Amino acid sequence: MIQLYTEQHGNPANPALVMLHGWGMNSSIWLNVLPALEEHFSITLIDLPGLGQSPALDRLTFDAAVDALLAAAPKRAHWLGWSLGGQLAVAAAAKAPGRVSALVMVASNPCFVARDDWVSAMDTETYQGFKGSLADNPAKTLTRFIMLQTQGAEAGRDSLKMLKQLLKEDRPSALAPALTLLETDARDALVELEIPVLLQFGEKDLLVPVSAVEGCAALNAEAKTAVYEGAGHLPFISHTSRWCDDVIAFLSGAHV
Repeated sequence: MIQLYTEQHGNPANPALVMLHGWGMNSSIWLNVLPALEEHFSITLIDLPGLGQSPALDRLTFDAAVDALLAAAPKRAHWLGWSLGGQLAVAAAAKAPGRVSALVMVASNPCFVARDDWVSAMDTETYQGFKGSLADNPAKTLTRFIMLQTQGAEAGRDSLKMLKQLLKEDRPSALAPALTLLETDARDALVELEIPVLLQFGEKDLLVPVSAVEGCAALNAEAKTAVYEGAGHLPFISHTSRWCDDVIAFLSGAHV
């Protein structure tokens, strides 16, 4: 199996934490939260298949991506995933329950593209528009995508500037195939989980509507939820201090 790119941070003696970024990005998205988190955890950052410094899989399917992530992760750890990373993390936890001790989904959705029975998601027309424009102009599409992550949110301008800087030298090898992973419906995986789960949402998120809180809570009644007022798709950037405190407190109460 192709080896994904990983980075290790923090004290190896601390509880293990896997952190997954979202579509179009790479693990450098976590740079501003690492100083706080690595005091408490032994962190494994993983670039998703075909994104960041990870090679593309021969056939990039959602299940193949989950398998590659499990192969790259510690044998047992807390998992935290942002956006697409959260959807992959919940699927990994359902597929290998003995490997994941607790889960944090950040501005994520088990079903990103709206369906008749799941309207708290990106509408199909918007998603298909992204998919079509990505084929014509990847750079312009990615810029539009990161603008949506910050538009109308607190510290939006600073967050957008940071994202543009992080992507300046990024050369993802499978941007378009990775986008299709968002078409997956992983709601059943969230239902199956019997581990501590924290679901975090941005009040002003244009990609994962805050209305998804109720839908996700209905899928897993034991899950804890948090809504960051004024935050868009990047609560860990716009509300860094509170976000880090929340993650540390939640995971510190979960058994490894």
